[in-house]
Amino acid sequence: MSMMDSAADIRIYNYKTKKVHTEKGMVLFGREPVTVACLGSECEEAMTQISDMQNYALVVPISNGRIYDYTASEKLLKWMVHKYIDEAGGKRRIFKRSTKALIYLHEPCSPIEKKAYTDLMYILGYKNILMLDCSTDLGGMTPQEAIWSAEEVHGKIDCAIEIAKDDLAGYARASYEQFVNDCKRWRVDPADIIKI
Repeated sequence: MSMMDSAADIRIYNYKTKKVHTEKGMVLFGREPVTVACLGSECEEAMTQISDMQNYALVVPISNGRIYDYTASEKLLKWMVHKYIDEAGGKRRIFKRSTKALIYLHEPCSPIEKKAYTDLMYILGYKNILMLDCSTDLGGMTPQEAIWSAEEVHGKIDCAIEIAKDDLAGYARASYEQFVNDCKRWRVDPADIIKI
């Protein structure tokens, strides 16, 4: 499966600066000793420059809206909050604007998966987590409009994190590759399942 295809695109909204930043949901680890080599979109470029990939492991912690690696997800989101919220404008802030954060999930997720996101945000220091997902009635607004207007309803929000995918065909390719691999493992011909 193409790791790049399966990676979510994670957007972080800074309500104070009114800026949105996007990072690929990837973490590149060095193997010995285990260290974080890079995070987010910079992993794509790093992968093209590394000649000894056996000494590295690329992790896609969030895919199809689901958290597949909790520890790597924590590192990635903590890094994004630090980079785009805590140090926005080049100044390190002392206090959070609010202990409230919003998460928007574009894919359907189970209550357990939603709880994992809430727990991650608690670890990042947020106490009041607002969650919107693909089943939320946005009253005709786009997800981006709903995210920006959330402060009108809920008061000050420190940041919003949107778990999305810019190239949905990437998810389809990754899901199809997984389906074919599962069929091989189960000794089922994919053509017997797909009737187009």
